[in-house]
Amino acid sequence: MGLIEQLELYCQPIYQVTTLGAAQPCDYEVLLRKKGGRPLLPQELYATTATTSARQVLRQWMLAQLAHFADHQPRLTIDVNIDPWQFHYPDVWDYLAQLRQVGPQINIEITERNESSFDAAANFGRLLARAQNLGFAISLDDVGSGYNSLQAVIDNSTYLSRIKFSLLLFQRRDQQSKLLFARAWQELAASRNLNLVVEGIEDQLLAEALLKQGCHYQQGFYWQRPFPLKKLCGCQNGD
Repeated sequence: MGLIEQLELYCQPIYQVTTLGAAQPCDYEVLLRKKGGRPLLPQELYATTATTSARQVLRQWMLAQLAHFADHQPRLTIDVNIDPWQFHYPDVWDYLAQLRQVGPQINIEITERNESSFDAAANFGRLLARAQNLGFAISLDDVGSGYNSLQAVIDNSTYLSRIKFSLLLFQRRDQQSKLLFARAWQELAASRNLNLVVEGIEDQLLAEALLKQGCHYQQGFYWQRPFPLKKLCGCQNGD
């Protein structure tokens, strides 16, 4: 069985929280997984993207999966992850154009990259502008990590609809420190007319404390663990 046959799209919802008892999913981050939910190992991910033909096979498979979702759930919004290095491949722009045709409810999320020198800052803005011109709402993932630095947010906020701050990087910090970091990003997001999603929320006390300081978009195991995207398609059929 080839690697593509072993893959499955999972998703993890982002909740809009007014009160802890009245939180509702507002959109879903799409995750590429092995069947059963295991993340791909680095060598497995490389095998799916090492050549133009391998990338084409993976993208066509993803487009088919996402089109199936869009047909069944046209009112739900999903976010597809894009690594910045992918922008350097001409064929990725064909993929993004096809992705845009799948449905207006599909947005893109730019993941962090540890090699901060992968691209010039001005060029990164140009690439984001090109993606925005295709009609995508763009999120910047894991701000404060890797290339998605404070400066990257400040320089490129005009191309973004929201930023995402992960508490998973602060697992060894006390709760007050986590809240202070989240508040700083919340204030920056508000000053730039961006929404902030706080990721990595694993308990009720943290969810409630974040809500009290105005963090209304939350994601994490406390709210819901990742699950197969196909389950959202089945909901409409009564599963």
